Amino acid sequence: MIGQTLGLYFAARFAKIMLGMLLALAFLIVTVDFIEQLRKVSESADIDVSQLYLISLLRAPIFLEKAFPFAGLFAAMITLSQLNQKMELVVARAAGVSAWQFLLPLSICAALIGVLATTVYNPLAVKANNQANELSSKVFGGGNVRQNTNRKDVWIRQETGDTSAVINASNSRRNGKLLDDVRIIEFDAKGFVTQRIDARHAIFQGGSWMLVDVSQSSEGEITQKITSREFATNLTADSILSAVTDPETVSFWELKPTAQKVALSGVNPGPYLVRYHSLTALPLFLVSMVLIAATVSLRFVRFGQSGRMILGGILSGFVLYTVTNLVTSLGSNGIVPPIAAAWAPSVVAILFGMSVLLHQEDG
Repeated sequence: MIGQTLGLYFAARFAKIMLGMLLALAFLIVTVDFIEQLRKVSESADIDVSQLYLISLLRAPIFLEKAFPFAGLFAAMITLSQLNQKMELVVARAAGVSAWQFLLPLSICAALIGVLATTVYNPLAVKANNQANELSSKVFGGGNVRQNTNRKDVWIRQETGDTSAVINASNSRRNGKLLDDVRIIEFDAKGFVTQRIDARHAIFQGGSWMLVDVSQSSEGEITQKITSREFATNLTADSILSAVTDPETVSFWELKPTAQKVALSGVNPGPYLVRYHSLTALPLFLVSMVLIAATVSLRFVRFGQSGRMILGGILSGFVLYTVTNLVTSLGSNGIVPPIAAAWAPSVVAILFGMSVLLHQEDG
């Protein structure tokens, strides 16, 4: 049985390497996003560069979250290859420690990182992303610059009596209750355009939208500019939530309640349930990455084929990630049950990794 000191040593090596990789990726994400924002606002001298950098910092965590599986894969590969190159695994094997025993600390560490990523990191990343949206709205103030740098193109259709309207916004905040850079095209019962309304913001107030800084025009009339006006709607908060909210921007702790609200509004709650179960399965998914890394990293010294094995590990990780995205897409569309779509890739990957390791270690 592996000793506590040796187990903690292996786990600490893995955790340090994974943390270093995540920090390097975070720096890269912030730098690229910041440079992209600078490029798009280069003609606006009144934009505070420090605030642009802060926006990039706040956005980075939610993008970094997608890299956790790859960080776990590469961290495990680097850890095992370094231990092999320094003959530490050889000494451990000579002392009677099997591959399963020195993989156990890495797997436990990966699972703990997954639990923290799901329960702590994800809510903080979502909160930071929401703050980035709020700060972006204040910095760019609804002008043309922000439309170019942060446009998400939210589309909502509503029908009120004999009329209907299509609402387009560059961005949505507060679960869709606040829209930025709004354009509303209103149609009559025959489908002809009766009115166009442009507004800086639209605030949902239950049975109506409160439009701010409005410019409205009708056929044959001069465009009118007014400070604010109400625009009737039969939409509910739940239907707006389902129309504008991306499951990836919902906190782990809010995903299930959000799915229930979306289901009550008559919309498919699959994407939110798949996201919830995917985050729940993240610890197991990271463990599967450790096992996949082990299948290509344990015998570097013995066979001396490190380049080919590293490439095999990378390809295996990308195949698993691609299959996971495919299955979760099927789950989001109701073709596969959400719980199966989220958990099946991790379970299959672990079984595959264990089978390969059993063949390598025990023949």
